[in-house]
Amino acid sequence: MAVRGWIRAFADTDDPIYVGIYTTYRHEGRGYVSVGFPLPHASFTATLLPRARPGGGLVLTSESDLDQPGHYLAYIDPDSADLTVLAVRGFAERLDVYTRNGELRAEHAFSVFGLPFLVLHYRMHRKPAGRDAPGGRLGGSTNGA
Repeated sequence: MAVRGWIRAFADTDDPIYVGIYTTYRHEGRGYVSVGFPLPHASFTATLLPRARPGGGLVLTSESDLDQPGHYLAYIDPDSADLTVLAVRGFAERLDVYTRNGELRAEHAFSVFGLPFLVLHYRMHRKPAGRDAPGGRLGGSTNGA
């Protein structure tokens, strides 16, 4: 199993905002993307179902009647080392990835119990190779559509 990670940073300063890891897996013949975010003594995980986007691109969504997609919170009690995992019902997200005018873009929408509360618009480009980015790396921005 290959695990990858990233650091989301402010576009103008490169100061980190948060980190995440992701992997893919198959269950009953279907592929999924699992994205994890570390928290103190815990982690928040989104398991997303990939689908082809009409017109080209990719959609990753947690909304499905299948048993795998969804959001999960795992907590390890620091005293007993007991593990508790909870499904976070009602939380949903959809990541719509596509190209427009040769630029990689994404719209990342979140909702709670069907009520939208946040949509992020990304434009991604490869950063030039530099001191702290050997060979370049993907950079992103939420500064506009």
